[in-house]
Amino acid sequence: MRKNIKGTYQYLKRQKQIEILKTVGFFGLSLAVFLIGYLTTKTKGNLLTVVAILGCLPASKSAVNMIMFLKATGCSVQSHEEIERHIGGLTGLYDLYFTSYDKNFAISHLVVTSNLLLAYSESAKINATDYEAHMKKLLEQEGVRDYTVKLFTDQKKYIQRLDELNASDSVQAPSERVISMLKAVSL
Repeated sequence: MRKNIKGTYQYLKRQKQIEILKTVGFFGLSLAVFLIGYLTTKTKGNLLTVVAILGCLPASKSAVNMIMFLKATGCSVQSHEEIERHIGGLTGLYDLYFTSYDKNFAISHLVVTSNLLLAYSESAKINATDYEAHMKKLLEQEGVRDYTVKLFTDQKKYIQRLDELNASDSVQAPSERVISMLKAVSL
C-alpha cells in the first residue's frame, strides 16, 4: 500500500477514503462486540456492551475527522497539470486545508521560498485577507518573521507569479521548519 503523504497531489482524496474506511471499521467493531455480547447472553446488560460503548469514543473521533476531510477539496486535475508546467524548481505543496476558529481555507497549491508564501485556491468562498492574516499569525506563533503571504484565486495570475519567481535569481529554498509547520497545521 502506498503511503499517503501530506502536501502531495491527491492527498485529500486518498485521505477521505482512508478516514471513511477507519470510521466504518471502528463503528463496525463496536457493533460486532455488542452483538457478540447480546447473542451470547441474550441481554444488553453485560460487560461487552460496556466495551462496545467505550469503542464508540474512538469511532466518534474518527467520524469527526471523516467529516472534516469530506468538506475539504483538493486541487483539480486541470490546475495540477497547469501548475506542474510552471512550478520549475520551486518548493510546492498541494491539497492543504487550513482551519481557524472562524473559517476554513482550502488551498489547492502553495509555494514556499525563504521569505514568501504564495497560495492558490480554487474555492470561491475563500477570503484572501482573512487567509493572509491567519497564515501570518501562524508563522509568527512559530517564530518565523518577515514572511510575505499572498493568496491568488485567479490561476493565470498565480502561474504568472510562478514564472516570475522561476526567472528570478534571488529565490532561495525555504527552511524545512516552515514546511513542517505548514504540514502540521493543515488537515
